[in-house]
Amino acid sequence: MPVSVDTILLLALGAPLVPLVDPGVGALLILVLGSYAVLDAVARSSARLGSARTVFNLKLMLALLAIFLAVVLPTVSGMIMRRGAEPWQYTHDGAIQIEESIKYLLQGKNPYTEDYLGTPLAQWEYAFQGDEGNPALYHNVYLPFISLFSIPFYLVIKHMTGWYDQRLIYLFLFVCTLWPLMKHAAAPFRKLSLLIVFGLNFFTAFYSVWGVNDSFVMFWLIMSTYLLKKDRITLSALSLGLACASKQTAWVFVPFFLTYVWFRAPSPDRWAYLRKAYPLLVVPLLFIVPFLLWDAAAFVGDTYSYWAGRAASSYPISGVGFGGLLVALGLIRDENRYFPFALCQIAFCVPLLIYLLRRQLSSNTIEQSWLGYGLLLLAVLFFSRYFNESHLGIIVGALALAYFSEPGPREGRR
Repeated sequence: MPVSVDTILLLALGAPLVPLVDPGVGALLILVLGSYAVLDAVARSSARLGSARTVFNLKLMLALLAIFLAVVLPTVSGMIMRRGAEPWQYTHDGAIQIEESIKYLLQGKNPYTEDYLGTPLAQWEYAFQGDEGNPALYHNVYLPFISLFSIPFYLVIKHMTGWYDQRLIYLFLFVCTLWPLMKHAAAPFRKLSLLIVFGLNFFTAFYSVWGVNDSFVMFWLIMSTYLLKKDRITLSALSLGLACASKQTAWVFVPFFLTYVWFRAPSPDRWAYLRKAYPLLVVPLLFIVPFLLWDAAAFVGDTYSYWAGRAASSYPISGVGFGGLLVALGLIRDENRYFPFALCQIAFCVPLLIYLLRRQLSSNTIEQSWLGYGLLLLAVLFFSRYFNESHLGIIVGALALAYFSEPGPREGRR
């Protein structure tokens, strides 16, 4: 093959990001992409560049530079622009809501009981026009760990600078994810491919810049499987538990994690292996139960009824999934009404889950777990009430891990 897979991926994913950044940054990004392609061509036709390790290090440097130009720099720029503007500008409404949740918690208020009418979220430009306005003003769909984790950072940064942007946390974890991500593979082209697909796919890059919190969840998921590869089951379950206490999309990984742990052990030791995963149950309960005791109706209403369409002001049926298709075809005329999407999810996702778990039993690897997670999450979100484009970032990342990761020496069915 005259061009390596990682080079094709870098050019295919990096080039569409050029129009999304400032012209000067775009010029630098094109220069980096071109340099990577030239380096690959020279390395494949000549030994003058030195060892394969040298070529890998040069490619790694260029790939990281591309991610810096396409994701890190625009995110920092957006935060700086927001600091000089109004707090509801140049950011995503979800990031604003987390910031306001932090403030509520520090005031001793329940972020699931309170509304957000008197916050910058009320001024944020809402995509749907209607009498009720943004339903997020009345519901906080995010699980509590994101806000609780962010509180110490908020206090320190606010004290030192007098200013805070939730993207500081998301960007920090996005960067921290890159190291355990590449540890999922051994071959240089696989390491680079993982890095490129995760960091430069449009859905991750674009929405990370605006402050969507999927990078927060992906950090804990990727750390979980990194630790699982090292047979650190308890720590892996802890990390997955933190992901599950952050966002509902992480829950879909649980059956594949438990299947891997159960069948990874010899038959007599399976219960002992599974008991090592106790943080997967304990950690989410530690973060969620206090809010249930505080105001169960508000918590359930925000984190379930709101996105299921059962709240008085639910999230509208929208996006690129089945619900959006029904609205586009005119089969649903009022996007705020209830529709039994759960029945569609059961009909399509349960058989898919059974198939994916059987597939994992035949080859019980972490890569199969990521494949199952990516495909099942795609089905769950497609048949949900709304399927936002930003969700595709997690799915693309999961499928990249399924394809480019490599099994560890002790992986496989026992």
